[in-house]
Amino acid sequence: MKNRIRLYRRQQDMTLKDLADAVGTTPQTISRLETEVMTLSADWLERLARVLSVHPADLLDAPERPDIALLGLVDAGGQIMRAGEADRVIFEARGDSLVAVKLAQAYGPYRAGEILVASRMEGDDIENALSHDSLCCLSDGRVVLRRVVRGNDRTYTLVPLEPGEDVRYNQSLRWVARLMLRFEHL
Repeated sequence: MKNRIRLYRRQQDMTLKDLADAVGTTPQTISRLETEVMTLSADWLERLARVLSVHPADLLDAPERPDIALLGLVDAGGQIMRAGEADRVIFEARGDSLVAVKLAQAYGPYRAGEILVASRMEGDDIENALSHDSLCCLSDGRVVLRRVVRGNDRTYTLVPLEPGEDVRYNQSLRWVARLMLRFEHL
């Protein structure tokens, strides 16, 4: 995915060294991030966006800029409650496989008000979500936020992100969306 780090750095008349010092890294690392030799993780996006005073999504090059509608709000148990029309995220991103949720309450390592963006996958691609926090669409259409673990014979085990909640074994999933980015509320 292309990025616009260099564009925003130059708009603020910052050198590689200026940005590196502000972020707490080396000019070489900033250069690698700008030229995409090094992967731009969510952590790097958040750190760079904070220093450049832009939204993390602004650092991603997205020729098509669709709005990502919220699937819903995450409650304290990781259940996704459907969002109303007023709950819409204006978020610039590429691809129609992206989905988002907003946390109504803190859940696991995620804070209330955060927006989680995930990449949706189906079929054999669900294997790419193993051992990752993901939005999981159950066979009955409900969506939950869980960690995905391999189950038995094309099923999965869904592990809650909070202690004391039920582990869901042998779940058949319609789709899974592996969490990619998290942002403070816009």
